[in-house]
Amino acid sequence: MKRFYILIFLLFILTACGDEEVTHKDLIGGTWVATAGYEDGEAKGEPNCYPFEEGSEFEDENTVYNTSYERKFDYNINEFDGGLMIEFEGPILYSYQIKKISENEIIIKGLKSGSFEDHSCYLERK
Repeated sequence: MKRFYILIFLLFILTACGDEEVTHKDLIGGTWVATAGYEDGEAKGEPNCYPFEEGSEFEDENTVYNTSYERKFDYNINEFDGGLMIEFEGPILYSYQIKKISENEIIIKGLKSGSFEDHSCYLERK
C-alpha cells in the first residue's frame, strides 16, 4: 500500500512540473524552428507564427536573430494575464503568449488582444 501512495505522489510531482516558466536563459543556444501549429492543447497542423517559423536564434537576454528577416530584433519576456508574454520589436511589434514544454520545446500563441490572435506555433530547438 505504501508503494501505491509513493507512486501517486510521484505522478503528482511530475504532473505539476509541466508548463515551466520561460526565462531568457532557457531560450539562448541553438535555433528555434517552428515544426507545427498548436491547436487544442497539442502540436498539430502547419506552423502559423510568421516570421518565426523559419528559425530564431536568441543571442542574449535582449537580442534575437530572425532568419525570415535576416536581422536582429529586440525582445522582452513579461508577465501577462496569469502567464508569460514574449514581445519581439522588429518592423512591427509581435506579441505572443509563451510556454515552455521542455528544455527544447516551447509554444507561442498570439495574444487575444493582438493582431496575431489566430497565430500559434510549436517550436523545437535545433
